Amino acid sequence: MALPRLTGALRSFSNVTKQDNYNEEVADLKLKRSRLQEQVLDLGLTWKKIVKFLNEKLEKSKMQNINEDLKDILQAAKQIVGPDNGREAIESGAAFLFMTFHLKDSVGHMETKAIKHMFGPFPSSSATAACDAINRIVSHFSQDEITAFVQLSEKECSDRVFFGKNLVFSFDMHDLDHFDELPVNGEAQKTISLDYKKFVNEHFQEHSTPELKPVEKSNGSFLWCEVEKYLNATLKEMTEAPRIEDLCCTLYDMLASVKSGDELQDELFELLGPEGLDLIEKLLQNRITIVDRFLNSSNDHKFQVLQDNCKKILGENAKPNYGCQVTIQSEQEKQLMKQYRREEKRIARREKKGGEDGEVFGEGLSSFDPKELRTLREQALLNARSAPLLSRQRDMDVEKIRYPHVYDSQAEARKTSAFIAGAKMILPEGIQRENNKLYEEIRIPYSEPMPVGFEEKPVYIQDLDEIGQLAFKGMKRLNRIQSIVFETAYNTNENMLICAPTGAGKTNIAMLTVLHEIRQHLQQGVIKKNEFKIVYVAPMKALAAEMTNYFSKRLEPLGIVVKELTGDMQLSKNEILRTQMLVTTPEKWDVVTRKSVGDVALSQIVKLLILDEVHLLHEDRGPVLESIVARTLRQVESTQSMIRILGLSATLPNYLDVATFLHVNPCIGLFYFDGRFRPVPLGQTFLGIKSANKMQQLNNMDEVCYESVLKQVKAGHQVMVFVHARNATVKTAMSLIERAKNCGQIFCFLPIQGPEYGHAEKQVQKSRNKQVRELFPDGFSIHHAGMLRQDRNLVENLFSNGHIKVLVCTATLAWGVNLPAHAVVIKGTQIYAAKRGSFVDLGILDVMQIFGRAGRPQFDKFGEGIIITTHEKLSHYLTLLTQQNPIESQFLESLADNLNAEIALGTVTNVEEAVKWISYTYLYVRMRANPLVYGISHKAYQIDPTLRKHREQLVIEVGRKLDKAQMIRFEERTGYFSSTDLGRTASHYYIKYNTIETFNQLFDAHKTEGDIFAIVSKAEEFDQIKVREEEIEELDALLNNFCELSAPGGVENSYGKINILLQTYISRGEMDSFSLISDSAYVAQVTFCIM
Repeated sequence: MALPRLTGALRSFSNVTKQDNYNEEVADLKLKRSRLQEQVLDLGLTWKKIVKFLNEKLEKSKMQNINEDLKDILQAAKQIVGPDNGREAIESGAAFLFMTFHLKDSVGHMETKAIKHMFGPFPSSSATAACDAINRIVSHFSQDEITAFVQLSEKECSDRVFFGKNLVFSFDMHDLDHFDELPVNGEAQKTISLDYKKFVNEHFQEHSTPELKPVEKSNGSFLWCEVEKYLNATLKEMTEAPRIEDLCCTLYDMLASVKSGDELQDELFELLGPEGLDLIEKLLQNRITIVDRFLNSSNDHKFQVLQDNCKKILGENAKPNYGCQVTIQSEQEKQLMKQYRREEKRIARREKKGGEDGEVFGEGLSSFDPKELRTLREQALLNARSAPLLSRQRDMDVEKIRYPHVYDSQAEARKTSAFIAGAKMILPEGIQRENNKLYEEIRIPYSEPMPVGFEEKPVYIQDLDEIGQLAFKGMKRLNRIQSIVFETAYNTNENMLICAPTGAGKTNIAMLTVLHEIRQHLQQGVIKKNEFKIVYVAPMKALAAEMTNYFSKRLEPLGIVVKELTGDMQLSKNEILRTQMLVTTPEKWDVVTRKSVGDVALSQIVKLLILDEVHLLHEDRGPVLESIVARTLRQVESTQSMIRILGLSATLPNYLDVATFLHVNPCIGLFYFDGRFRPVPLGQTFLGIKSANKMQQLNNMDEVCYESVLKQVKAGHQVMVFVHARNATVKTAMSLIERAKNCGQIFCFLPIQGPEYGHAEKQVQKSRNKQVRELFPDGFSIHHAGMLRQDRNLVENLFSNGHIKVLVCTATLAWGVNLPAHAVVIKGTQIYAAKRGSFVDLGILDVMQIFGRAGRPQFDKFGEGIIITTHEKLSHYLTLLTQQNPIESQFLESLADNLNAEIALGTVTNVEEAVKWISYTYLYVRMRANPLVYGISHKAYQIDPTLRKHREQLVIEVGRKLDKAQMIRFEERTGYFSSTDLGRTASHYYIKYNTIETFNQLFDAHKTEGDIFAIVSKAEEFDQIKVREEEIEELDALLNNFCELSAPGGVENSYGKINILLQTYISRGEMDSFSLISDSAYVAQVTFCIM
């Protein structure tokens, strides 16, 4: 192969002609380059020179304060330059700041302009801090000393001989032979001449007019040429054709405006007509280039022309217009003055800055530095290497905003070439794969913790005020995440969203906001307890009870009363009045805020609303959270009261959407911490069972589960095995014990016979739960929501104390009590959905929550999460856990219920207000971000970016449904809503729209008591109750012994089961099964609301 034809200069910097014996020259070349780099870096005023100068001139006693000032300058430079740039860039920025402010007392207009030109937009507080620090340093010297030091550094820079500076160029003109015409691209008809004078005469003199000097078009030539073509093609016959200069200026004004492309397209069409369609297309495609070129243009002729014209029109003795109320100008005068001012600003701006790519305007000489160009080229190649291969153009063009408190390694990783169009194509580094006949195993090792940042400082409890010290008594300091959040949580009123891994200490962040609220109502050492209420919304009753205990203990020294307000724990009005902090569930708080009489006073003195587990927006209960937040935000706006909202969440992929929904300022109140901030790093193992036969698959799952559990127990760890049905807990525990006995390894699981074991054994024997008593001696136990609360508490305590080695439980344990284990195993990923009547995949949020229980902060260096699924689902869960899907809104399903509640409350009275109300929901945020998911086409979204028409259509449809169900009266002509007694009852007692619709269809005046029981049993509120195999026999006995009326559907159907439980409850019948006792209590509670 022939070598490329490169010049010697280019070939010396490439490896095209590289031979085996070329090593010495390469090394020598690198050495020369590095020396040249050092020389260049050392030129001018550098940070090292500043530090050296200060060390030489000042005494050591003074240097201590000076060092603090130097740190402040570096910190300011870091914020202005950007923390992503290296130390070299930050020090260079600090030297520039020193150069800018060494003779200034404050940050003036010129200094701001210089910094903005050098670094782009910057925080003004940083510039002020740098200026103050530099002033403090300079105060130790006389002005002459500082000036001499700076001038000496500048002289070094000016003494440098640039490449090519000492070459002598001849400017003599030589006429070329212009008789020979050269064909262009082989076409004889298009010819150019080598005669330079002829070229100048043809291209410049033809455009000159007797009135105006010719406008040079060196940089604006594209716009000029295109306009010239347009005028030549369309306006030849016209006697009064517009001048090219005028049309260019008009088009530039339009292109430089802030109008969108669509708006500009219409205006350009009106100006240029249908003949200018080609020109319009070219102008819009090259809009940015034209404007940039015009701004950076190096000629001043246009400015001079405008200046002369302005003087000619206005006259030298024009009357001054200061003090006048009205100034009369012709259209031509206005246009010329506008262009004159624009050109004046442009030249003033250009005088202050040097040209780009080494070009210096004015008297400075142009410099050509091949090394600098080569460095830029190498950097461009390095950047291209790590850029995405096929990413969307808009992602490349728009630089993503960096938020100060977002630590998201996923977002950083998406910029690498491993991602194609935003989808990750490879797994993390260091994974291990094992493939055998039974299963495929993929192990992802735990990630290293995030290194501690330069600015991170732990917050010690002893440094807090008296209230903070009392509340955090017994703690020495806040953990890392709490320390980062501390300033915003404890000292501001900002709304906040905290996204952090499970177990990272989010509860103490909530405590910080609670203490801030208490401090605001502290007057002369006394807390005004009647002025505020704090509401903590926990997703589950079990979690609400735990949070109540936690906050009660912490706030007891301050005299703050904390009470639980849930379906289990009702409070009287007097108790609510005496309580400063309420811990409740979303549904309960929704009911409280729905009532228009009595409880309104309660909701109006709420000053802090804490929402735990905000990522439940994705689940069926998400609409309740949306309704609460929307109602709170509207209350804040309508009453102009201050209600702070704090959202606590697991790691979310689309945290910015949730922050927008909660009205959080992303630059202040948004805190996102990824898996690197876990208190205990997490290793993940994915096991895909290969068998296609269902029974064989279940058997293989049991075997693989046993192997995983045995491995952990042998290593001395406790294990939690998560299954997805209550009866599966006992089956799995018995299966594991049987396998252990058959393999002769049951001794590994037996509890340690210590002094505390005897006491624990006595407690277990007192339990009413037969399975708990039977499993305990082998070191196993179970935990699910169907067990009595005292049995659940007993099992939790036994596991915490180490008496139970393996705990088999359902996902409610992961959502509720904070009970960690070294390893968690998810056995199977199929979960029964009662609403769909079929099995569905376990949600990613559940998986994350369960994995969040892996690792005990006090004892483990890392935790282990193991998920056992089928082979076809293996890639599905791998994808979800390495690149999560955004959480979407479920609000559309409950729109009718929530709109009815707002109408009954009186906050929505017409379609207009309902449309506005929807704009406060998470649904609105996601509809705009991802319209296709909600049935909105891209075209519809482009036409109506605020989706007003779509929202209006939704409201009208739901209004018609509610009107048909007699829950409201909807006057469609005027758009007004009015509530009915049925609608108000449904709102107050939390009865769903579908239930009311069912009752309207089935109820009439001739129904018997048996019919009424059958109709009530079909209410939507009972959808989650399902029939279990082990209950059928007992339900049959209950039907025969306690049911006076018939139960349509029988024991096999869920509505038949509900009817039996309802009649048994009224007949005071007794049940043995714990799941039936639990279901019976729920049925009775809901029936009280309905009837």
